[in-house]
Amino acid sequence: MTLLRASPFHARAADANRDNAWITRNGMTLAARYDDAEDEALAARLNVAIADISWRWRIACEGASAEAFLSRLMTRDAAGLAPGTSFKALWLSDAGGVRGAGLVARFGRETFQLVATAPDSEWIMSAAAMMGVQMRDVALETGGLAVIGPYANATLKAAELDAELEPLSFRKLSWRGIDVTVSRWGEHGGVEIWCAPDDGVLVWDRLMRAGDAFGIVPAGVAAMDILDLEAGVPRPGLDYSPARDAAGGDPMPSAIGLETLIDDAHKGFNGMKALLAARPARKLVGLEFDSAESAPFTPVFRGEKTVGQTFRSVYSPALKRAIALATVDVEASQPGIVLSLTLPATMARPELRKVSARVTRLPFLAAPVSIET
Repeated sequence: MTLLRASPFHARAADANRDNAWITRNGMTLAARYDDAEDEALAARLNVAIADISWRWRIACEGASAEAFLSRLMTRDAAGLAPGTSFKALWLSDAGGVRGAGLVARFGRETFQLVATAPDSEWIMSAAAMMGVQMRDVALETGGLAVIGPYANATLKAAELDAELEPLSFRKLSWRGIDVTVSRWGEHGGVEIWCAPDDGVLVWDRLMRAGDAFGIVPAGVAAMDILDLEAGVPRPGLDYSPARDAAGGDPMPSAIGLETLIDDAHKGFNGMKALLAARPARKLVGLEFDSAESAPFTPVFRGEKTVGQTFRSVYSPALKRAIALATVDVEASQPGIVLSLTLPATMARPELRKVSARVTRLPFLAAPVSIET
């Protein structure tokens, strides 16, 4: 039985969660939504929102062989990282399938942290032990809030927090008497603030007060899922099943849009030979269709031929139409091609309906652009 745990921000989330709507990610109880998920997603695009990301899997990797181990594990070379910088990469099965996708951050000469949305603890820790590398789960040591939206920087400035960082960089600092780590690791152009669990309520309150003038709202998991899809980001365990069998060759990186996380100049990572020998038949694309109803995990057709399937699907309040991530045959992946899919039956409309779906490039929408005040 999995023991559920509360986020360091749970007390404030409970106060704001009007409908008592909760969900769990990686064993942590989180607000599914605070009010309306679509409004929260729009606030992250038009104003500013904070989202609890404490549920992310975070594991410290330490020791003289940590750099060599991570370079062997990941599809980018950890030797190129300076302290305070990070990269996004994959780790693969022996057969070249995607086991996971995450971020590697360098904290010191022999100290790194791996951050991901889905854990792969047993396999990674067993491999690390063979190289004398110490791995330690640090998810309980800090909580994290993402600050997202055009007025994110203005909110942080009003809170007297210096968050001027390059993408994928981070730094530790003292913020009006408390120690925090500020990072730019997310896909939505925001900033993350990591703090000790006991400081969670204080961090939440400071941000909400500072952002009040900019229309700040808390965004739940459902709103963040909308933003992920709009950004074209597939998630392991939510959109695809990771290749957790050592001999599993599916999914291939290109089939789920993650080939850009592979450094072609980096040699010797696990699964590289199998990956180079593979000939992927499918590619990740975006689909847009004129509907208020989403179509998750359904076949995609070109004429009468099945050419792929959707992953998660949502109604995008910014685009005012339904969207879906989909993996389709390469010959059906060009932007502008019109495919079709079947909308699921509902209580209001019990019949199945086939609708046209247009292939589009990813992301559907770029990250919000910061507005300086």
